[in-house]
Amino acid sequence: MKRFRPLLLLLLLPVLGVAQQSHIDSLKQALKTARTDSARFRRLMDLGWAYAEINRDTAMIYCERGLALVKKNGYELNRAFALWQKGYILMHLGKFPQSLASFQEGLKLAEDPANEKNLWWVVKNMRDGHRGRIAAIANLHHTLGHLMGATGNVEQQILNYKIAQPLAIEIGDKGLQGLIMLNLGAVYNRLNRLDSALMFEQNAERLMNGPGGLKKYLGNVYRNIGSIYLKKQNKELALKYFYQGISTSQRQNNFADLASGYSDLTDYYLAEKQKDSSIFYARKRLELSKAMGPRDLGPAYEAMYKSYALVGNTDSAYKYQGLALVAVDSTYKATTKSLTDFQKLSFQSQLHAQDLEKEKEAIKTRIRTYVLLAAIVIFMLIAGIFYRNNRQKQKANHLLHEQKEEIEAQRDSLDEALQELKNTQTQLVQREKMASLGELTAGIAHEIQNPLNFVNNFSEVNTELLEELKAESAKPKAERDEQLETELIDNLIENEKKINMHGKRADFIVKGMLEHSRTSTGEKQPTDINVLCDEFFKLSYHGLRAKDKNFNAELVTHFDGKLPQINIAQQDIGRVLINLIGNAFYAVNQKAKTAGPDYKPTVEVSTSQQNGSVIISVKDNGNGIPEAIRDKIMQPFFTTKPTGEGTGLGLSLSYDIVVKGHSGKINVDSKEGEGSEFTIQLPVS
Repeated sequence: MKRFRPLLLLLLLPVLGVAQQSHIDSLKQALKTARTDSARFRRLMDLGWAYAEINRDTAMIYCERGLALVKKNGYELNRAFALWQKGYILMHLGKFPQSLASFQEGLKLAEDPANEKNLWWVVKNMRDGHRGRIAAIANLHHTLGHLMGATGNVEQQILNYKIAQPLAIEIGDKGLQGLIMLNLGAVYNRLNRLDSALMFEQNAERLMNGPGGLKKYLGNVYRNIGSIYLKKQNKELALKYFYQGISTSQRQNNFADLASGYSDLTDYYLAEKQKDSSIFYARKRLELSKAMGPRDLGPAYEAMYKSYALVGNTDSAYKYQGLALVAVDSTYKATTKSLTDFQKLSFQSQLHAQDLEKEKEAIKTRIRTYVLLAAIVIFMLIAGIFYRNNRQKQKANHLLHEQKEEIEAQRDSLDEALQELKNTQTQLVQREKMASLGELTAGIAHEIQNPLNFVNNFSEVNTELLEELKAESAKPKAERDEQLETELIDNLIENEKKINMHGKRADFIVKGMLEHSRTSTGEKQPTDINVLCDEFFKLSYHGLRAKDKNFNAELVTHFDGKLPQINIAQQDIGRVLINLIGNAFYAVNQKAKTAGPDYKPTVEVSTSQQNGSVIISVKDNGNGIPEAIRDKIMQPFFTTKPTGEGTGLGLSLSYDIVVKGHSGKINVDSKEGEGSEFTIQLPVS
């Protein structure tokens, strides 16, 4: 299979070239039909990136057209993205000073927060100005790292990658994260830190193959992994990843990475003395390098020279050696000049930075002088104030002595006033309890009437059954119907059970009313929360119905049948339920007076268990609580009801009972115009 792999790659190359050309043709057609400058700019950027790894001179033409267009429209953040693309292309053309200037200008635009509002179109349709600005900064630093590496500044290269990495994570750009991992791995590979390099490349492979990954450069990842394994003396794995990198670069139409992959295989087969394979891949690399531009021709000619020398074809070897010398000499001169200009530009930037530091130091010196003068003035002012205060202190001491005697005389009367205030507070609390009791009275009367009616009815039925049983017993034994007697006795027993059940229900209601009216002892006992909620839900509803016969509402309950009994002060929690449920009915009743006929008042009480706590929810579809007063509703004496309809103590007392008395929580969630939901959370233990 390995023998046929070069042939297979050779056959696939024209097909992939056609696919790439088809993609470029579709972009050119989209550029022709674009109707707005925004659409034209986007297509120009797409074409620039499409040609970036194929023909960089053509890529630069589209990039410059995009820059001119966005500059005309004044969208500075988009210009930063275009400058990023320009700097990337210039770097690969060996124009390092121009590349650095482009990156620096782009960073200046991207780092200005004012340009967040100046947004036209950003990569990946990112229309959030802040995220777009962070994306521009991250991409510019990442590509600036490439430039630092190309000019021999490895430390600065790694630093720029690590600046870009958290920014890419912040905006969730998986594609950029994968590229940063790829390039960090390549740097550590060159530094022969192979374990770190392999870790970065494996992370890059995972990110590029995942959602949002940038698979265009996945072939480069496999190349780097192959290089690492080759250094680890694992030739089998190295060769596997070299071929995987080539096939991936072909699928992604990345000719630059494909040429690099051919270079890796040429070097590998040269080292292994495999003549045919080395010539084959050297020729493939040369074909791509001619299309990519003159900068890549020198190494490609040199690979051809070494391959023919290995075969023993001296004529071809000398031919390509000469071409390599010419190309390398030309590239060397251009690169040397570019590096010199780059270093000058970097030196000027350093001088500018030094001037800025000197200016900062001068400003700091002036600030220290001003601070010293201000301190002297303040010291003199303080000295004058101390002198003046000393004079006043003597007068104040005399006055304080007189006031002390007066305060001691008034202390007894203050103690009496404090005790009177406490008594007043206690009376207010009891008055609030009695007010809520008064609201429930009609409801209690209605609720207690039902069990009493059952008791009366079953008592009358039992009287009739007993008379019938008495008449049957008076008959002679031969005429008695024993089956009828048994049925009468069974009916009597069943009715007595119902009388007992409804009697207990009436007793529960009366005891609840009495408990509510008493002062709480705080004694806690096991309680079925579902029963407690159900009773007070019905009582509150009938209480409101007694006051307003026209009021109707839908009562909805969702009780968790698996709730455990919890230790609570029944009287106190009952008071909380009365307040919350009563407020819910009040809210839907008020809304019903103004809403249209389609409005259906609904109050819902539900229970559940979550994380070791019992949850009680009281929800209504009333008018809701305005956001402006939502933080005040638990304050004592604060009420939204008209004068005479509320004391403002209900929710305040409820908060104290739940939070302070039962170590629980009480929360409110409300939307104005839609309703409110109060939630009580009580710990099980």
